[in-house]
Amino acid sequence: MSDSAPEMARRHNMSLNDGDHHYIVLSFLHDWLIAKALPWAQGTLLDYGSGGQPYRTLFETRVQKYIAADVQDTPGRVRDVMLQPGKPVPLPDESVDTVLSSQTLEHVPDPLFYLRECYRLLRPGGGLILTAPMQWRHHEVPYDYTRFTRYGLQHLMTQAGFAVDSITPTGGVFALMGQILLNTLSERHIRKPTLFRFINRFFLWLDRRYPDGEDTINWMCLARKI
Repeated sequence: MSDSAPEMARRHNMSLNDGDHHYIVLSFLHDWLIAKALPWAQGTLLDYGSGGQPYRTLFETRVQKYIAADVQDTPGRVRDVMLQPGKPVPLPDESVDTVLSSQTLEHVPDPLFYLRECYRLLRPGGGLILTAPMQWRHHEVPYDYTRFTRYGLQHLMTQAGFAVDSITPTGGVFALMGQILLNTLSERHIRKPTLFRFINRFFLWLDRRYPDGEDTINWMCLARKI
């Protein structure tokens, strides 16, 4: 992977700070993970593309075993499984109960192969917890391949064999506008917590006041192996 990987992709925990330039997207992701995804998790969980394992502490309280799998090491974190790009995960069929895929699908050149691997690894009735971007600036270049619509994700998961339970937008138009502004400022090394705090609060207020989930940052999905 490139050294240009963004801070969000290598976070090690779920801490939130409204002076952070990733606060908008993370606030939605964290609320959804706790309220919707955590009850979905069970048994053995595979974090498929685990990065800095920011949600390990959250899910370890729920599941019996947590397995981190990635293509590279992250400082301060240990992988349980080494992945080879484009190759099957070196685990047996139907060996896990839950797959967590957080901001990973855009980094694989063949998303359908990846989702079919998720299906292969899950036991019958097992759950997939997946988040993926609809709109986000280039990151981890050049390993950044795809952005997804709601219907594109649903089609891919259905093709892989999953029954899709829910696809939830990560905020709406104003959350997206605020996040784009914050990302742009950060890329230009304009990183002022007071300014970021104002932008975060203002655009989240606008998003609550004028909700519109047809243009969003990410999609947050729950699906089941049938």
